[in-house]
Amino acid sequence: MDPDSQLAAQFGIDYRNTGLTPKQVAILEFSEHLTLGPATITEAHHKELGDHGWRPEDIVDIVHIVALYSYMVRIADGLGVEMEADRGWEQLSERLPFKTQMPPKVFWGHNRY
Repeated sequence: MDPDSQLAAQFGIDYRNTGLTPKQVAILEFSEHLTLGPATITEAHHKELGDHGWRPEDIVDIVHIVALYSYMVRIADGLGVEMEADRGWEQLSERLPFKTQMPPKVFWGHNRY
């Protein structure tokens, strides 16, 4: 098994013990919780993300990404569509907003937090 496949397998088994930063683990825990129990998300979850350095505008992006991915997976599963393993997104991941400093986004005309 190549190193990338080994790392992916380790993430699937236990992402909390793969050497990620606490900030990265927080986003994965939130994403998992949002995926498995979306109606149970509370302000405390948002605060915990904020305590790890995620800004309110980041949380909006995180929720959108998790929701879109969940939607696409359910559509594919419901239709019996097989997803390709290499979809070409790897190069795009380097441009994710949390990898660089970006100006803050403002939603609802003010900062909620």
